[in-house]
Amino acid sequence: ATTSLKDGAAKLLAWHLDRALPYFPPINSASEEGEVDYSSSPLTSSQPATDQQQPPIISIPLDGEAILNRRGISSCSTAGDDPTCLREAHSSYPCASECSTQSCMPSVFDSVLSIAHEATEGCEVLLYTMTLGYDVEEMTLETDFSDGEGQEEWHETPVCTIAFVPSESILVKAVIEMVPPNSLTERGISSKSDYETKVKLLNGYLSHHGWLLILVDGATQPLTSEDMFLSKLSPARLFHSSVRKAMYVDESFSHTPYPDDAQFLASETSRGVLKMRTVTGPDAKGHKTKYKLPEEPQRRAVLVVSPMRHIPNEDGHKMPLKEITSSLIKELGIEFEEDGREPKEIRAQREYYERARSLINSVDLRSPNSFLRHKLEVKDFIRTKWIIHHLKLEEGHQLRCEWYKEHVRWNTHLDQLSFAYVMAKRELARKMITKQPLPLQTQELTILQKIIQKMTDASEWHPIISAEGTALPIHHSQIAPEAIPLNLQDLPDNEISRVNPDAAYSDVGSTYYVRIMSDARMLESRVKWMKARNMHRKRVRGMKEAAANEAAAALANKE
Repeated sequence: ATTSLKDGAAKLLAWHLDRALPYFPPINSASEEGEVDYSSSPLTSSQPATDQQQPPIISIPLDGEAILNRRGISSCSTAGDDPTCLREAHSSYPCASECSTQSCMPSVFDSVLSIAHEATEGCEVLLYTMTLGYDVEEMTLETDFSDGEGQEEWHETPVCTIAFVPSESILVKAVIEMVPPNSLTERGISSKSDYETKVKLLNGYLSHHGWLLILVDGATQPLTSEDMFLSKLSPARLFHSSVRKAMYVDESFSHTPYPDDAQFLASETSRGVLKMRTVTGPDAKGHKTKYKLPEEPQRRAVLVVSPMRHIPNEDGHKMPLKEITSSLIKELGIEFEEDGREPKEIRAQREYYERARSLINSVDLRSPNSFLRHKLEVKDFIRTKWIIHHLKLEEGHQLRCEWYKEHVRWNTHLDQLSFAYVMAKRELARKMITKQPLPLQTQELTILQKIIQKMTDASEWHPIISAEGTALPIHHSQIAPEAIPLNLQDLPDNEISRVNPDAAYSDVGSTYYVRIMSDARMLESRVKWMKARNMHRKRVRGMKEAAANEAAAALANKE
């Protein structure tokens, strides 16, 4: 068989395009603040542009398959017998996902995009959950209902609460039965209206346990991985463009999430410049001494999560993935096979990561260049019962899609495992690009490393390489505390200083990270946040009282 020059060039271009721009940059140019918007829906044959019920439509850039289709070339398949096919097994994603291209496929979310957009309009922070893939009888996860008005009263960031639930579920039927007749009449529903009509007219207008319900058709049966993890890992297209930060909460989360929680955690996605300061810590002999910590740049987190508990104390290139996988399986309540082994899909995923790590770290295959001899370290294991997404950062979009793509290819529930592998690959690339020196071969932390871990939260900010021309993120190992000589420690410039991050935040010079926030740091930051919020509300209350007194005085003068 022969291939013409034009067809060969088209195949080559398609192959390179899918790898150079796997999740494409935004069609809409970034705003002056460097933010992007992926809330719009792609134009597909199942979504005509004339349909008034559809959310805003954009034209998604060409992908490799579209280029081949233009020339009438059929796409190859890795499932076939073509040994020259280099396409990924998963090359098409749901149109409702922010990671999809022109070759997207339908999903259960297509019919509710416009409803979800309308329900989240005006919300800057979103607290959301989903109970899909089975016939839901009751929602155990509760919250306080919020549509943003409660926060606007205090001049705060508005928060909304929504939940995706199956429209045919026992839960939704029971909720609809409880709607008063006069409320049904207001929505144009009569006593003769059938169930489908009720669902259509009440979708986005029902609340239950504090959640505004988005009723999803065809979701009482088990869903594909692409649909099940869409709202959790790549949700930007589901919500209105006003939503900047979204907090996903798993339906099995053991604590009650409140709008205040989403407000607080959303505030932890950014931090201003941290000026140089003086701290105390032990020296090599354990004696108390002073150190200067250098200035740290402002940071923006594309993702905020919490670390997995009880991670084995091993280096990333030696981390026992089998032990961690077994722990995750038990935590999620997944059944082991009869012989005590992991389910075959999970075993395949775990073994692939072990082999990839072993191959990349093989001495025989590593470069003689010291800057290229870093190891693949699979170590960033997290809990994913809740996740904070920053939806307006391109770096966040790229990470979400890489995580989503990596996870759904395995058809498992262990998104923690796929996240750790994605972060390991990204961290290896970052070290090579920035030519980070190889770490010292030592089992114990140095004195300076201990100072950094104890006195700062820098180790919780994991760098994300962004576009060319932007500032490089700072890894905690690059922060170098400077010991102050004993004869200079009493000088005024070397007094102990507790410096707060700059309140003023500039979008110029931002560096980007994934923030894996420890429980201790979270509690400490929550206390500070509550204190600042109470002071803010006290000021707002005073301003309102002063305005009311002025209005009353003006009215009295007129009388």
